[in-house]
Amino acid sequence: MYQFFESIKLQDGKMHLLDLHSERLNRTRNAFFENIKDINLEKELMIPCEKKNGLYKVKVVYAKYLESVTIDSYIIKVHHKIKLLEKPNIKYDFKFLDRKILDEDFYQNADFDDVIFLKNGILTDATYSNLVFFDGNTWFTPENYLLNGVRRKALLDSGIITEKKILKDDIQCFQKIAFINAMRDFEKMYTFVHKDDFLLLNPSS
Repeated sequence: MYQFFESIKLQDGKMHLLDLHSERLNRTRNAFFENIKDINLEKELMIPCEKKNGLYKVKVVYAKYLESVTIDSYIIKVHHKIKLLEKPNIKYDFKFLDRKILDEDFYQNADFDDVIFLKNGILTDATYSNLVFFDGNTWFTPENYLLNGVRRKALLDSGIITEKKILKDDIQCFQKIAFINAMRDFEKMYTFVHKDDFLLLNPSS
């Protein structure tokens, strides 16, 4: 049986983008199961008193119905070295709990801390996030994404970022990169050097 999950940002007692999480959860359930009723996560999720201060990740595992909810402290990951990996057949258009297709390119003692997947030279996503690139005027996100994340959708809907087809050779045209997902916005941005099949990152304000 297929299982899926949502990772929801809980910060200082507020859950972020719940409407988009509920929308994706129900769209996924409708694609894989029959005779279901929509789930409203705002009504289903409770915030424990001891979790009302600080930053947490709420992980909701589900199939036809909700299966489990866990709440864990969260620290935003810092990126240093990113591998550009050509993987033309990669597909991850639903948020499956089984992430083997994304995680298999990480291995113990790897000399990089994330992967950006390319399909025939076209940028898609990183392992745990969508991408945004800054050219000095506009933040662009690859239009050839693997998974249309809730943060990506919210930023597109608000006009903060713009979709664009981005080729590997286009990377040199950008000044900054950021990694966005439900848990992270623009808290960490990086300038970078493109060297061979890697991006070497430096924190940027």
